[in-house]
Amino acid sequence: MKPPVTGLQVPGKLALTVSHTEPLVNGHSLPLGTKFSYDSYQTERCFTLIVYGKIAMSNKIRCCFFYGTISKKLIRIFIHCLEKQFLLHLQLHAEFKKFDIRNSNLKVEIVIHKQQEMMWPSEGTHLSKSKTASEKFDSLEDFEALCIDNVVVTHDTRLLTFSLLNDFYAVPPLGSHVFVYNPDKNSMIDRKPYTVFSVIDRSTFQLLVKQYEGGVMSTYICSLQPNQTVKMQGFDHFIDLNVLHKNRSIVILAAGTGITPFYRIIKELSVNKLFRDHTCSLMFYNKTQKDILVKEKLEELQNNVVKLEISHILSQESWGGLTGRIELSHLETFSSESLFLICGPKLFMDKAVAVISEKGVSKSNIIEFNG
Repeated sequence: MKPPVTGLQVPGKLALTVSHTEPLVNGHSLPLGTKFSYDSYQTERCFTLIVYGKIAMSNKIRCCFFYGTISKKLIRIFIHCLEKQFLLHLQLHAEFKKFDIRNSNLKVEIVIHKQQEMMWPSEGTHLSKSKTASEKFDSLEDFEALCIDNVVVTHDTRLLTFSLLNDFYAVPPLGSHVFVYNPDKNSMIDRKPYTVFSVIDRSTFQLLVKQYEGGVMSTYICSLQPNQTVKMQGFDHFIDLNVLHKNRSIVILAAGTGITPFYRIIKELSVNKLFRDHTCSLMFYNKTQKDILVKEKLEELQNNVVKLEISHILSQESWGGLTGRIELSHLETFSSESLFLICGPKLFMDKAVAVISEKGVSKSNIIEFNG
């Protein structure tokens, strides 16, 4: 579905500060209003590059994500924070034997382990547009991924695990999606976006895909076998945690594979201490019990930081729980001041928006993740 680390502690750090009124990094200009700063320091063993997500308002939540290439002497990494992205693009002074890359709410840190223990005169040469900020997702990167697992979740849904190839690494933003290219050049469908369901590490992520009868791309993806290579492009769209944080009550309405953008979001809320006073209610609509996706995974996220309540509603099976399609009575316990997140088939989303609007919820408190 489509929506809208600790650092290495080394003494002798050479600090570099970038302010909003003095947009300079190592003597190079940055666009006015940038929310990033760049820093670097080294020892004889390591050279560390750091990009900070600078936010003018200290009470805002900063979440830094990244994607790009690190190979031999070349680094081309996009760092994403809120509505901006920052490009770090440089030819390193020398080749390295290994590297560590870590992201946190505050920064992305790349630790280069040198092949020879010696001080470098600098990190290397910064290439075109390096250390510049731009609007979110102005540039999408093509990359290849290897299918390493294809697991049957339900009779028509697969959970696919992909490993990134060719020195490409990524921890994509929450709620983002990746474009999967169609290998059939004669097809009218060139590519299709799929929400990143889960991120395992910096080179492994998962997609949750439902196979539709006659669906060109869903059939292709669901039929992938381990060791098959897939061409992709990413990453696009994101959800700002600040929007979620200002609403103490978050209500998620999902139908079928509409759960895909929300699993990662709920997982983040479940461990983020900033949401300790929030409640999150998931209303998950499916046809039958066998159609309920990742039920166990969702239940594992309960009883953590955020107060998570899960309700299942079935439209084609009589059982002890709620039944039918979305209606106003299903939402009567929620305040009209709650934030509502919606994702699912178009008919479901249209009906959900109509019901929420009937409840008196303002448009600013409705976020749709379009599929």
